[in-house]
Amino acid sequence: MSKPLQLELMALSTWRAFSIWLLKATLIILAVNALFLAVLSISGNSLNSIIFSSFFSKITLFESGATFLIGGALAFSGSVLIGKAKEQLLKSEEKWSMEKLRKRENTANKYIAFAVILFFASLIISFEGF
Repeated sequence: MSKPLQLELMALSTWRAFSIWLLKATLIILAVNALFLAVLSISGNSLNSIIFSSFFSKITLFESGATFLIGGALAFSGSVLIGKAKEQLLKSEEKWSMEKLRKRENTANKYIAFAVILFFASLIISFEGF
């Protein structure tokens, strides 16, 4: 079974690529949050009411939940059940393989790790009162 986040199994270049992916995902989430903030402030809400209504805590919790769902769906889409069902029901020529499963799990692990970071950020933001 693939264990992509163990230190002794991952090369430095893999960690670097994973860190760059996390940085890009974080920048996308920050841009989405800034867009939400801009839309809410343009619609007539004051900046203080937006910040102190725990908006950021709720939106970050929502984003972490959505990211968990995406990661879970990616992991499930590479499973044996889905692969064999696709072969049988859709008469697909594409055969299920262990390599495809590992590739899907590695992709899903990125999303799940990012969702964990977002969840803890949501907890920190809620304890801080924002």
